Amino acid sequence: MAKQISVIVITYNRPENLERVLVSIAKQEGVDGKFELIVSDDGSTDHTPSVVEEFGKSVDFPVRFVTHPDRGFELSRTRNDGVRASEGDFILLIDGDCAVPPDHVATHFNERCKGVVRGLETPVWLTEEQSSRVDLENIEDGTFLKEITWRQRCELRKRAFRSSFYSLIRHPRKPRLLGGNMGLFREDYERVNGCDERFVGWGHEDDDLNARMRSVGMRLKSIIGKTYTCHLWHPVAPSRPDDPARGENVSYLYRPVRLSKCMEGLNKRSWGDVTMSLSGAVEEGWMSNAVSGMPFKTVRTNGEVDVICVDDQSAFGLRAFNDAANCKVLICKDVEELHHQLVCEADVLITQSQGLSVKGDPHTYMDQVGDWDRITAWMSGNQLKRPADRAA
Repeated sequence: MAKQISVIVITYNRPENLERVLVSIAKQEGVDGKFELIVSDDGSTDHTPSVVEEFGKSVDFPVRFVTHPDRGFELSRTRNDGVRASEGDFILLIDGDCAVPPDHVATHFNERCKGVVRGLETPVWLTEEQSSRVDLENIEDGTFLKEITWRQRCELRKRAFRSSFYSLIRHPRKPRLLGGNMGLFREDYERVNGCDERFVGWGHEDDDLNARMRSVGMRLKSIIGKTYTCHLWHPVAPSRPDDPARGENVSYLYRPVRLSKCMEGLNKRSWGDVTMSLSGAVEEGWMSNAVSGMPFKTVRTNGEVDVICVDDQSAFGLRAFNDAANCKVLICKDVEELHHQLVCEADVLITQSQGLSVKGDPHTYMDQVGDWDRITAWMSGNQLKRPADRAA
């Protein structure tokens, strides 16, 4: 019988930290018989598998271990692997270097709500000295929580207050939740096709996941006033760039078009899986050729790509893009000057005109022939890179 909760712990080559985190999960209260544990590994080359195997023999709940070959830092893939291996309706993601309080899983489960994601903007960062005093014995009896200083607890309260304010005003980008402590329903994770596995190397997969969840109307709320995680100290990962704002994933994060349901996530999608809604008069000739060349799947309404065809200037005022569409495409005839709102909102503009004067978003893609191979490459940010090498 499937468990209600799937706790998914992400790890790579930190067996000492992982062992302490697993013990903190074994000491969870109020969820007996309700959860399974999946340890999803990013290709560890040490004794991590044996740590999980021995732990599984010592507990009375299901424990599974999934891994893949070490091809570099693939956090998104590792999270998705864990979700694929899980069975619960409610998913709780935890990093393998973050020990949790005894009521952590129960708190997330009791706060669950469809369409709402709860998590933390930051863990409690234990220093090297604090972490050295956290051992299996004081995790079992819960006294490891006494390592948290009053300053750290005050910081938690301040963050809880700020997060409540962000939720109250419905801030469009905050709180910024980290995937290392995130609870949500499986169906909500599947709505955005999980984490985007095109994020390879350190950083920004959480920013992308936050943005895509918000784009489908999900609410992101902090749970920091109710529970938290304790990050166990370890040396800085070699894959972390000196300046995260200049990391290798930044350009892909700010790609021109972000599909809410990513192309390479839980399921691998082709452009033929992307939905498209079409409105307006399609003239025979170049316009019909541009439309027929689209690689998307046509639906009547609410397509991920919204396409509007306009055959003359007077028709501009009769059309409007769907605000919920991820990509807005405008196909129009030979027009010398286009200043209409549709042009300003379009992500892709296809027209016969040469030398157009377009007063819209500078990131708008201009195409005179409807070359969809080029257009889709532009939409995806052209970031089909190989996994980054991970330093030893």
